[in-house]
Amino acid sequence: MGLLAPLFLTGLAALAVPVLIHLIQREKNTVVRFPSLMFVRKVPYESVRRRKIRNWALLALRLAALLLLVAAFARPFLRVGATALTGGAREVVVLVDRSYSMGYGDRWTRAQAAARGVLESLTPGDRASLVFFGSTAEIALQSVDDRSRLDAALAAGRPGPDATRFAPAVKVAGSVLAESTRPRKEVVLISDFQKSAWAATDDDRLLSGVTLTTVPVTDTDTANLAVTPISVRRERFEGQERAVVTAGVTNRGIDTAAGVTLALEVNGRALEQATVTVSPQASASATFAPITLTPAPMRLAVRVNDTALAIDNAYYAVLTPTSPIRVLVVESGRAGDAMYLTRALAIGQSPRFDVTTIAPEALDARALASAQAVIVQDAPIGDAAAAALAAFVDRGGGVLVATGGRATWPQQAIFPGTLGAPVDRTRGETGRLGGVELGHAIFAPFRAARSGDFSSVQVYGYRRITPAKTAEILARFDDGQPAVVAQKTGRGQVVAFLSTFDLSWNDLALKPVFLPFVHQALRTLAGYDPRPASVTVGQVVRPDPAPEAATRVVVSPDGTRVALEAARGDAFEVSVPGFYDVRDAARDTASLVVAANVDLAESDLAGLDPATVAAGLTGAAGGTSTSTAGEAPPRDEVAEQSQRLWWYLLLAGMLLLIGEHVLASRLSGGAA
Repeated sequence: MGLLAPLFLTGLAALAVPVLIHLIQREKNTVVRFPSLMFVRKVPYESVRRRKIRNWALLALRLAALLLLVAAFARPFLRVGATALTGGAREVVVLVDRSYSMGYGDRWTRAQAAARGVLESLTPGDRASLVFFGSTAEIALQSVDDRSRLDAALAAGRPGPDATRFAPAVKVAGSVLAESTRPRKEVVLISDFQKSAWAATDDDRLLSGVTLTTVPVTDTDTANLAVTPISVRRERFEGQERAVVTAGVTNRGIDTAAGVTLALEVNGRALEQATVTVSPQASASATFAPITLTPAPMRLAVRVNDTALAIDNAYYAVLTPTSPIRVLVVESGRAGDAMYLTRALAIGQSPRFDVTTIAPEALDARALASAQAVIVQDAPIGDAAAAALAAFVDRGGGVLVATGGRATWPQQAIFPGTLGAPVDRTRGETGRLGGVELGHAIFAPFRAARSGDFSSVQVYGYRRITPAKTAEILARFDDGQPAVVAQKTGRGQVVAFLSTFDLSWNDLALKPVFLPFVHQALRTLAGYDPRPASVTVGQVVRPDPAPEAATRVVVSPDGTRVALEAARGDAFEVSVPGFYDVRDAARDTASLVVAANVDLAESDLAGLDPATVAAGLTGAAGGTSTSTAGEAPPRDEVAEQSQRLWWYLLLAGMLLLIGEHVLASRLSGGAA
């Protein structure tokens, strides 16, 4: 038994009031005055018999009513532990972390034991839900009172390849508790509390009045090696593309790991090994000999010899030769017009640029047939060339235009405006570039701080332009005139730079931003979007559109074949690490190979303070009760609120006061 407001017990002193009233109550005597006795000394009237209590029932009613009222204001409750509160059944949601870090040592066994302890505490009338969670949450059983089913579902659980995320589990727990009508609602969170599982920005909270118990399953000393993502440097050698692979390993333990072997496998065949020494909480890397790429995708795996946690001991990637972007450069024929452009494009390796230079009069549909992007460097464009470019852009091509003094364009819809007269900035202060729209794709390399400064470019001349209504201004000169204007047409787009790519009107070609700007602009205009070498478990992969009436299947790393649904774009989710094959079901030929890896943030086995998570989930300072096994007692406020004993005490006190009033009315003519 406990009291939420024990100071109200001082009100018990009021119990003495009815007793005093009953003891000092006297009969009202009728005084008869006699003249002959006026001079006789007055003697005080005393009656010992009147000091005795005669109406014990009335006194008992009054004392009991006061006692109940005082007890009601003290707000009593029954203090219990893991057993059920009297008069209040429980709805318990058991959240069990099944991320891959729970496979370290005996963590999973301890987590199952803790969950089993919670299930054993259930009493008749209680219901429990079992939820396994990682980066997502899955309800194994919802709101059942069958212990055997709960035990069977718990025993069937296994750690998966996911990372720990508390937000999905909290959302599921909240939805289960919101549907429950039971007065007591509790959540038991069993996890190893990875640092990456909870962020201060997470806004998921448990409902008010829900009791949260955190059960940490951690270890004091941990040791784990994990292979980090590989780095691939591509190079050309004797006309063939080669890849130089650098692999790394991270030591998450507190001791130095010596003699760590990194093994490189290509298409399932061991190719090379390297031995490194890794300091505690540090990384080491090794670079392997160049690999000549083949037209077919190459399955690459780097493995480390570690037994602590097997799932992060390998990193998978798919290597394919890069297809060059075919670029057509249109120049007016003046010597040096395209020199800086061609040299900048010759440096590109990821991807390479296959450059062809032609004169404006040679620009037609045949010349554009094999191109993916076109650069027009200060060249006059006639009606026939403009029509060919319009068709090229409409079917998805991209055009980058530099408008110098010789540039002319007919009134075609693909150009993002109407060209005006040149502006001479050779006298006085030279012009500058500014107002760059970093949100656009062609300026993506410059979004980070100190990644490039366009304001250092000196501009000696540029063309005025009246932008089209559908055009977008991506940069301006220092006087506010548009410097870079873009317009989308059909499936392609045109980007116009209102100056030149040589040194006649500016010194952009001499600045460090020139090469990344030109490369990124052509990648964007050509629609270059290579698939990453690998994805993370839990991501969704969408293959390229399949021919009509073609049926494709995806083969997972364990050999399971699942038919893809064309209505969903043949998209599929990677759920385990390894290689996935997208194959034509009829011819059984592979059209896509995808490598999947686990989230390496989970390989750091150091945990965070459960009280921090509890405080974040409950919104209360210090969180809520934390235990290392089983279930902790509920808070006094929650217990008192769920029982509401004060309401019954107050009602009983009021009834006794009514009874006291009736009895006192009947006895009002007699003495107490």
